[in-house]
Amino acid sequence: MKERRIPRVLYDEESDILYVVIAEGEEEGFIELAPDINLEIGEKGKIIGIEIVNAKKLMEKKTTKILEQL
Repeated sequence: MKERRIPRVLYDEESDILYVVIAEGEEEGFIELAPDINLEIGEKGKIIGIEIVNAKKLMEKKTTKILEQL
């Protein structure tokens, strides 16, 4: 059986959601760090992941800003 590596990054192109898995576990809640960026919380308040909604749009916006500064 192949072992899963942690952390790992998953991207759902249809939903445009980027998810960084930090630890295995069921999500019990989340903390909104910024609009469209959520810190996912598991059992006993353990951070299990980071979810970025509208990831492509967000990355394009950030990349454009960086390129403008060059």
